[in-house]
Amino acid sequence: MAFRRARLVLAAASLGVLFAASGARAEPTAADRETARSLMQEGRELREKGHLADALKRFKAADDLMRVPTTGLELARTQAAMGLLLEARDTIANIRKTPSSPSDPEPFKDARAKMEELDNTLESKIPALTIVAQGAAQGETPTIVVDGATLPAAVTGLPRRVNTGRHTVVVRTATMQGEQTVDVKEGEQKEVQVTLTAAANNPEATPPEGEPTPQSDHPSEPSGPTSHSPTVLTFVGIGVGGAGLIAGAVTGLLSMSKTSSLKTECLPGGHCTSGHGLSDYNSASSLATISDIGFIAGGVGAAVAVVSLIIGHPASAAPAGESTPESQPAASPTADTPAPQSRLQVVPWIGVGSAGVAGVF
Repeated sequence: MAFRRARLVLAAASLGVLFAASGARAEPTAADRETARSLMQEGRELREKGHLADALKRFKAADDLMRVPTTGLELARTQAAMGLLLEARDTIANIRKTPSSPSDPEPFKDARAKMEELDNTLESKIPALTIVAQGAAQGETPTIVVDGATLPAAVTGLPRRVNTGRHTVVVRTATMQGEQTVDVKEGEQKEVQVTLTAAANNPEATPPEGEPTPQSDHPSEPSGPTSHSPTVLTFVGIGVGGAGLIAGAVTGLLSMSKTSSLKTECLPGGHCTSGHGLSDYNSASSLATISDIGFIAGGVGAAVAVVSLIIGHPASAAPAGESTPESQPAASPTADTPAPQSRLQVVPWIGVGSAGVAGVF
């Protein structure tokens, strides 16, 4: 009884697999067949005009709908015309997976025969590349990448079938890398030798033992600030400028406030009707003077900050390729005497009612 039940379960499972397989590829509908006929006609017309890419798109769509020998043949022919020899053979192999039947229509039988002829022709036209890595370290297994696809290690050193045209071959190891671009024609069997060099992300190799390390012809000099680096004088100028502008603004506002309140008590020139008004007038005048001095100091401080960034710094090294005083022949016995360096210093000063900049050489 148990054995019979097991047989029934097995039979049911087999029927389920068969139904699933038959449902995986549904029969084309009338709309599918009519669409495929239209696409095939458009594809042939485009191919005759030389528009192979557009023709390929239509033949591919028709074959996806029908999967019959006639659509597969036109697709493979167009792929071969575009140099896609590997894809053409793959299309033919897919049609072969569909078994023939004595009840097949005559166009299907004719298409299968023509596909066999095309396949035999393509087999001799497909080129191959044999890649040889040169310079790999002992014990390192190179990784080979052809047109972005990594080859399995088992096919290293064996012919690799490719389409006609240009191909990029990259060979890598843990420490080295090489690249080669190669063009192949139909039926060509080519060996590609890729020379490996140290990878760019690795540190530079040290010189061989016993070989001196290259040294500069001139003794090193202490590096100074660049021509635009800030110094103490720069920050002093910024501080003086900022303080001056703030003081000038505050005292100016106070002076304007006092002056506006004295319009009814004092006449122009300091003639006031009361002693209190005269005192306020003198205070406003003093504040105005201090405001002017503050604004002048602010301007001087800003000028000092800018000048200190430009003057008084050592010149930067001459660009590569330009001659320097050390590289030129001496014109006289005194040519080795070092040239005097600039000692220019810029110092701001502020006095009562005046301000300025002093230079010391």
